[in-house]
This record gives sequence, structure tokens and C-alpha cells, in this order.
Amino acid sequence: MVEPVFEIDWLTVLIGVILTVVFTLAVRYVAVRRNWMDQPGPDRIHTVPVPRLGGLAMYAAFLATVLIVRWPLSGHVIGLLLGATVLVFLVVIDDVRGLRARTKFLAQLVAAAIPVAFGLRINAVSNPFEASVIVLHLVIVIPFTLFWITGMMNAINFLDGIDGLAGGVVAIATVVLVVVSLRLGLPDVATLALALVAVVIGFLPFNLYRASIIMGDAGSNFLGFAIAVIAIMGPAKLATAVLVLGVPILDVAWSIGRRVMRGRGIGDRDVEHLHHRLWEAGVSQPAIVVMYCALAGVLGLMALLVERLDKFYAFLGLAGFMTILLALLARMPRRRRIRRV
Repeated sequence: MVEPVFEIDWLTVLIGVILTVVFTLAVRYVAVRRNWMDQPGPDRIHTVPVPRLGGLAMYAAFLATVLIVRWPLSGHVIGLLLGATVLVFLVVIDDVRGLRARTKFLAQLVAAAIPVAFGLRINAVSNPFEASVIVLHLVIVIPFTLFWITGMMNAINFLDGIDGLAGGVVAIATVVLVVVSLRLGLPDVATLALALVAVVIGFLPFNLYRASIIMGDAGSNFLGFAIAVIAIMGPAKLATAVLVLGVPILDVAWSIGRRVMRGRGIGDRDVEHLHHRLWEAGVSQPAIVVMYCALAGVLGLMALLVERLDKFYAFLGLAGFMTILLALLARMPRRRRIRRV
């Protein structure tokens, strides 16, 4: 019985990669013809116009792959795909015309509510101190689930400031979710995660340093949404996702705290994230991507090998490390500067 699952997994990878390459080439062509370009300017690292809407290609490839390999669809999968469809449709408007931060957050909230309406909810979380779960009260189940999904969308969106960074980290995190799902006897969930991995793998060659297309807000929000929802589909994967994606999650927390202390809106854009600080300190874009991916890989191995209490301590250690690193970077002379708004 193991052999067919193995074959289906490889078929999922092949279909996802091929479809992503085809859709990315098509979207890039249209974006150039329509002048849907991300222009150099304040809060930007790139120095030449780059086509947007790569996220539309990733979403289309993921949707097509899942429809091919997972038909007929369960209610949870329908919630995932429908939510992703609404999200990408709304956020593509932001990539093309621009939306206010509040409007974009409302779009995230609407999209997050769709899988919740289809029964995907976080009813319990792992107790880090003993082999048990903490059952959440019904009053906080839905708000907590919405917070998780929208929070993950923003974490990946904030991470997408350097070519290939968001895609590389998400690919590693999703591979870990594939392994965890298979270990828990959840091959259907593993197939969804594998489809997401395939889509990112197909897109990354276009998105690495000196990218020929960027994923835009539609792409980063889609990746965050998809990995957040897939992590809910089954036990013991939420803590794994939190640990593997600890760097972008903590970066969001620091960013929110920084903006609140400065009297700015939580959704206001800035270039004070860890990857921006590293770049201004003189670290090259490819080196930053390698550093992030290596750290995500180490955290992924820890998530697979250590017990839940050790995961908790690892996350606390990561938080301490990032706090010290950000403090040091803030005091280092900047070799180059990103022009602020």
C-alpha cells in the first residue's frame, strides 16, 4: 500500500512544477505587456522595474495541481481553495492598483474566515510542558484561528523583501510539514503540502537574486494562507510550523512592537525588518537567503527530532538570539541605505 502513495507524491511534484513554470511565463509576459511592474523607489531594494503578479501564477498552479491529484475534494480542501481564491483575487488588486492597509487586512480576514466556515479550526494546542493538549474554549476557537491565519499571511508578506527569501523559507517549512503529515498517517494532508512545495520550487528559478518576476503581495499572502491552513489539518503540526517559521513570526512581533512604540500604524510599511538590517550592514541578498534557509532547515530538523518541551525552549532561544542580533545591527554602521518614504 505504500508504493501508490509514493508514486502519487512524485506525480504531484511533477505536475506542480510544470504548471508553475508555464503559468509564471504566461503571467510574466502579460505583466510586462501591461506594465504591471514593481518600480524602484523608497522602501525598495531592487534598482530596476520587475514584473509583479508572480503570486497569481503560483495560486493558479496550486489550484490546478490540487484539482488534478485530490479530486473529489473534501470540505476542508474546498475551504482552503475557496479562501485562497478570494484572497488572491482581492490582493491582486493591491498589486495592480494599490490598497490601503486597512482594506488589505479586511481582505485577509475575509479569506481566513472561509476555511473556518468549512470547519477548519484550532480547537486545541499542544502543551509544551507535558504530553497533553490544551483544549481551547469555544469562545476563543474562531478568533484564535483567524489570528493564526492572518498572522501567518503577514509573517510571510513581511518576509518577502529580498529575492527568493520568502519562497526559500516557505519551501523548507512545507517540506517539514510533508514529513510530519506522513509520520502522522495523513497522506492527503501531505499531498496538499507537497503541491505547495512543488509550486514554490517551480517559481524560485524566476525569483532568485535579480528576479525576473516577483510574487507580489498576492503571492506572499497566498503562501502564508496556504501553509497556515495546511498546518491546521491534523494534530501536532501547529507547533512545528511555529518553530520552523520562527524567524518571520518573531520578526512580525518585533515589527508590530516597533511601530506601536513609534506611534505608527501596525500595517504601515517600513524597511526595518531583519533582512533589511542585514542588507544595510553589507550582507548580500543571496547570502541573506542562504542564512535564512539554513536556519529554517536547522529549526525544521529540530521540529522533527525533539520533544515538545524542547521545541518550546528552542523557540525561546531563537527569540533571544534575534533580539540580540537586532540590537547589534541597530548599532552597526550602515554600508548602504534603503531610501525611506
